[in-house]
Amino acid sequence: MPAPQQEQPAANKFLAYLGWKKMNTKVARQNLPDDECAWAENLQPLAPNLWQSVNGAAATLTVVTAKTVTRKFPANIAGIDYDIFFATDGSCTAVNANSGAQTTVAAAATFSTTPDMTTYASQRILIMDPTGGYATWDGTLFVKGGGLSPNINVTNGGSGYSAAPAVSFTGGSGSGATATAVMGGSGSAQFVVAVTLTSPGSGYKAGDAITVVFTGSNTTVATATARIWPITSGITLDVFAGRVWWASANAQGNYRILNFTGTAGYDDTNTANAAGSTTVLDNDLSHNITGIRNKNNFLYIFGDSSVRQIGSITVSSSITLFTPLTLASDIGTTFPMTVQSYNRLVLFANTAGVYGIFGASIRKISDDLDGIFALADFSLPMSSSLNDVHSTVTAGGSIHCYLLLLRYLDPVQGTRTIICAYQNDQWWIVSQGNALLAIMAIFLGSTQQWDTFASSGSDVTQLLQTPGATVSVLFKSALSSNRAPLLSKRVIRAGVAVTSGIAQSFLLTAETENSADGHTLNAAALIIWINNLGQQVNWQNNSPAAVTFVGGGYRFPYTAAQGEGKVIGGTVSGTVSKFALNAMAFEYVDAAIWGTIP
Repeated sequence: MPAPQQEQPAANKFLAYLGWKKMNTKVARQNLPDDECAWAENLQPLAPNLWQSVNGAAATLTVVTAKTVTRKFPANIAGIDYDIFFATDGSCTAVNANSGAQTTVAAAATFSTTPDMTTYASQRILIMDPTGGYATWDGTLFVKGGGLSPNINVTNGGSGYSAAPAVSFTGGSGSGATATAVMGGSGSAQFVVAVTLTSPGSGYKAGDAITVVFTGSNTTVATATARIWPITSGITLDVFAGRVWWASANAQGNYRILNFTGTAGYDDTNTANAAGSTTVLDNDLSHNITGIRNKNNFLYIFGDSSVRQIGSITVSSSITLFTPLTLASDIGTTFPMTVQSYNRLVLFANTAGVYGIFGASIRKISDDLDGIFALADFSLPMSSSLNDVHSTVTAGGSIHCYLLLLRYLDPVQGTRTIICAYQNDQWWIVSQGNALLAIMAIFLGSTQQWDTFASSGSDVTQLLQTPGATVSVLFKSALSSNRAPLLSKRVIRAGVAVTSGIAQSFLLTAETENSADGHTLNAAALIIWINNLGQQVNWQNNSPAAVTFVGGGYRFPYTAAQGEGKVIGGTVSGTVSKFALNAMAFEYVDAAIWGTIP
């Protein structure tokens, strides 16, 4: 028994953090429930007690020398997957997403810094730009306004050719267009089956009548029709119901006009073929159409303050008919590169957060990121990707995620770029480059999955790709009063449960509202479950040096700690690989009410 007047020793108490449901940055750490965390970086939630380190970035695929990325788009042309790299100098480069081989699509000063792009039937890319106008590239030939269209229609193949005839063009205001004939048949019974444009020429004007001339020995001369590539400009485009749809400016300079090509293809602006346009007059489009996207069988028309949807089109008397449905008159986006189809949803972001289109309604899905968006620098336009993120520790496949890149004014680390990852109503953070400028998703034919390609300037780098590569992790628990908000608490010990595929060290910091006490824990020399003979052992901090950790497994290392405050929590940080966080625990004793230590 203690002597009279001697203070009673305080009973040891315990606080465990486990079963984390999600990351939540909306409220301060001391206001979070114990089963939510304040930050999870490069740790993906696989289960409430399993937050696992991600794969690292791959080695740089290639460098587009002397270029700085502004936007990136995926493309598949004739079976080749490309990273289409638009640069701040107005150029465009196609990077083979598997080999890194580069092809110049367009020279500097061709485009603005905000081009939009889509792919047409794995045949070609289509580009719309306020400066460079409407353009296309098929893997070989680049065509823009003022040139002939590569869509040359053979109306009669002729007969009796013994060799391919020469092809030339007459009429119109331009010059320099060249082409070759593709032949069918054999010997002296050949005929023209197609015409391949080899140079679009320049200087042609809308309405020019072009005659295709075939010169060569024949029985019946071949005939074909050619037209001018559409001379138009705009801010955004996509393909829907076999047509190209784009937004162009009205007389006041606002992008309110919705245009669409006709039934004869991506270059058909003939109203006789049901091509046309309509102007959005409604006042819920405050300024501009900012994005046109074909997602999940609908054409979405994103404005800066509203979203519309077109479900189907019909043609009557050479007129295209459709009815836009307004989904929201107070929510839109000026960041078209954030739009993605994700698990039958359509996701997009604006300066207030990330939104999902659920059928005919829109709701915000990023309340848990409010603390991040409050410190975002939107001078770097946000961009997005999809990724099938693979496990590096536990067995299993991959988890399909939506990724959003933004510049974050980190109050601790300074301004940097982070990627907010979304899966199954949970958000977490990916960090694989503090100066990333753009990301985008490619569904690679070589991997049959969604992969993320990024750039910090001139590089093309695949993220989340390399198993076993080290990544920097940062995990912050809530700060909990353990249901005793008036009692001050003195921390005695701190421990963390981890699963690791290798021996490695990381830092556990025990924190209160008054202090932080950090300890480096060696995952190979604390609690060890499997020895080199395959026997289970249970060594503590003073384990003999002869016992070594072999293979992966579960451990719960702990250390003496100190700190005093009304709330207790922890931060796990370090550069790790094949690592998963399972739980945190703290041992403490109560101090007096209002913080006076007994």
